[in-house]
Amino acid sequence: MNENEFDLVDELDRTLKTLGLSRHDAVSELVVDGQDPLVPSTIRLGSAMGIALLSSAVGAAQIWQAATGRRQRLGLDLGQALHQLTPYLGGGNTLNGYGSNMGSVLGLGGTPAPALWDLYRTADDRWAIPIACYPHTRDTFLDLLGTAHTREHIGAAIAGRVSWELEEEAAARGVPLAIVRSREEFLAHPQGRAVLDEPLVAVERVGDAPPRPLPAGDQPLSGLRSLQFTHVFAGTAAGRVLAEQGADVLHVCEPNAFDHDLCWNETGVGLRSARLALGADGDGRRAFDELLRTADVFVHNHRPAKMARLGLSPEECAEISPGIIHVSVRCYGHSGPWQDRGGFDQHAQALTGVNWSERRDGRPQLPPGRMLNDYLAAYLAAAGVMSAVLRRAREGGSYRVRVSLAGVANWAWQLGTFTRTEAERLLPPTPLPPPRRLTRSTPLGDLSLVAPPVSLSDTPPAWRGQLLVPRGSSQPRWYDDRAA
Repeated sequence: MNENEFDLVDELDRTLKTLGLSRHDAVSELVVDGQDPLVPSTIRLGSAMGIALLSSAVGAAQIWQAATGRRQRLGLDLGQALHQLTPYLGGGNTLNGYGSNMGSVLGLGGTPAPALWDLYRTADDRWAIPIACYPHTRDTFLDLLGTAHTREHIGAAIAGRVSWELEEEAAARGVPLAIVRSREEFLAHPQGRAVLDEPLVAVERVGDAPPRPLPAGDQPLSGLRSLQFTHVFAGTAAGRVLAEQGADVLHVCEPNAFDHDLCWNETGVGLRSARLALGADGDGRRAFDELLRTADVFVHNHRPAKMARLGLSPEECAEISPGIIHVSVRCYGHSGPWQDRGGFDQHAQALTGVNWSERRDGRPQLPPGRMLNDYLAAYLAAAGVMSAVLRRAREGGSYRVRVSLAGVANWAWQLGTFTRTEAERLLPPTPLPPPRRLTRSTPLGDLSLVAPPVSLSDTPPAWRGQLLVPRGSSQPRWYDDRAA
């Protein structure tokens, strides 16, 4: 696509239409500074993140306008937006001055983590990306390969395996792994066709319920209750976006569930977090169901089989809590042969052709900053929630909002790509500016975080309570239910 043919605001309006949102009555002025490429990538990284950020901001502005009659001015610098796309361009959160980004855990320096984010060549000259970042998936992956946990051993084992066979064997054992595909291979793949058939964000009514009034307070989402059963990045970050606009967001994790502190410290901003056992019987499940019964929104990013075992499908949640907005974030989509597979940001990149597009000297690459989909999906999911909040206030009903990492990666591709030569030729002469930051004291230490990139004239981001708490440290109660 010729750079002169790309219009970010036109693309924003198309995305808003898909979401059931519109900026025209709620936004009095929209100013966007900057244009891609801002970093050496074939993908329009700044524009993709900018549109996702602005979609959720427009949703907040629409709710505010519907509740108060007041319009807002919105502004965004795409260079700042890029720091929200990924913390690994120099914008990660810090606690007491120490970075909470991946660092040595990812093998970017210090002790390597060879089963995480590396690209390995297979026997048939393809490239595999395994991400075995949890102890049980790491052990299962090493057992599958029959090898030790070193880069050399894993590389040698994968080099002796046929790509497609390895991909299927890993999937059968629950290990997230994807083979890098070209764009043409993605379009011809059954899961590729399923992704193309799904909307970027689906906002669908799944049951009847009386209308619920719009949130009331000094923020667009003041008083909105979001219950999160999430881990890692995209699902938890969706709650972070809702919390920025005043929502009461309560994260729930099971008592012994493992997650990396670095992920929580990035995505858990503005959330409280409680531990509950979610089995069919017991005090934990009863407490969870009571929270769900009194929630406005329920967000999860677990595999469908797990949610089925727990009885937490959209329809089951709507029975417990009529009027609920059920949000599901998956890797590969909500239909097609891979809909039940788990995966991460980089696996969606591999499937959709992004890593092959970013290749250098015939070797596929991750984009600058290594991430593409997680925060895009988070902001788009939050925009879907806001669309459902507006619709629920008008006509009632229970809703489901569905987003996938692969769908988001495909959409980012469809915004238009650069050749490698074009991307490098069009780069600005100065490097990406550092992120604007906020610093707050928290129970975990002094938190320095990337400031939310979008400016809203009437309702700048404001959080309730502590900005970051230890995962699992909160009581399973809503703010307004706590004893004075």
